[in-house]
Amino acid sequence: MHKIVNKQVIANDIKRIEVSAEAIARKIKPGQFVMVMPDEKSGKIPLAVADTDSRRNLITLVFQENGAATKKLGALQIGNSLFSLLGPLGMPVEIEKIGTVACLGYGVGIAQILPICRALKEAGNKVIGLIGAKTKRSLILESQMRIASYKLYVMTEDGSYGQKGLIEDVLPKVLKEENIKLAYAVGSAVMLKAVCGFTRQASVKTLVGLNPIMVDGTGLCGSCRVIVDGKKRLACVDGPVFDGHQVDFEDLMVRMK
Repeated sequence: MHKIVNKQVIANDIKRIEVSAEAIARKIKPGQFVMVMPDEKSGKIPLAVADTDSRRNLITLVFQENGAATKKLGALQIGNSLFSLLGPLGMPVEIEKIGTVACLGYGVGIAQILPICRALKEAGNKVIGLIGAKTKRSLILESQMRIASYKLYVMTEDGSYGQKGLIEDVLPKVLKEENIKLAYAVGSAVMLKAVCGFTRQASVKTLVGLNPIMVDGTGLCGSCRVIVDGKKRLACVDGPVFDGHQVDFEDLMVRMK
């Protein structure tokens, strides 16, 4: 039913697949995600939908092979079908015209921030993109982010491409030079905590896409519990996007271990 119609290796251990999924392609909105099972014996994998093609009824998934389930997914070939594909899941982000918006994504988090960038641009916003990776070979979706952004900053930790350093290193400069009204960020808990520290000082509202451990995806298991504004929330049904200035990142980092 959910057949893989295209497959690419786009970076180190990172693959991109296009999957036939008519209902999801027509309904999913920026900020939402899907749960994927490569075969009946594998666990579920929460993945952002990087792109959709409602005309051809396709969705695009980008993932890194860093566990048994994702390696099984990466081993599937064009013409193979997924055992299970559930979605859209989670709450979509609210897209409105607000002015200049910063969109930050690190690693595979770029696939999660990309549809948000596109939607913000289509709504008439000036999008400033900031993306990063460890090396040039692990950087993904740069050309797509350039199209979705008015201006794009590219960072690599080893300096092999773009500017050397982390996204957090260039963010203060962007906040000073641009009239940022809102920021969206997706990446590790450590990165998000640092980003929110800078945006809090600049009084810029910041929405973050969290990626806690997630087993079920529909609110039944509770493994993706996070604390937001002092209250327990489930990333799968209440998020995965939350107000970053209200997220307890210390708790999140402990649970991620």
